[in-house]
Amino acid sequence: MKKAILDRIEDGKAVFLIEPNHTEWLVNQEELDSSIKEGDVVTISETNEIMKHPQETDEMKKRIAEKLERLRGKN
Repeated sequence: MKKAILDRIEDGKAVFLIEPNHTEWLVNQEELDSSIKEGDVVTISETNEIMKHPQETDEMKKRIAEKLERLRGKN
């Protein structure tokens, strides 16, 4: 099982960044569950089933927001 983040959707393709190297993996947008949005953390099974992880997504977004706040405080 691989962990990934949905980076973007462009030209009908969902572009996932696979951890840890951020290797791109493309999926046709129509094959993607409509609840999965850009920035979501997912796992990809051996059969390419994509499962959303809302708690990990929330934790990641919180860490990013905290880093941005610290950076803003330095300026």
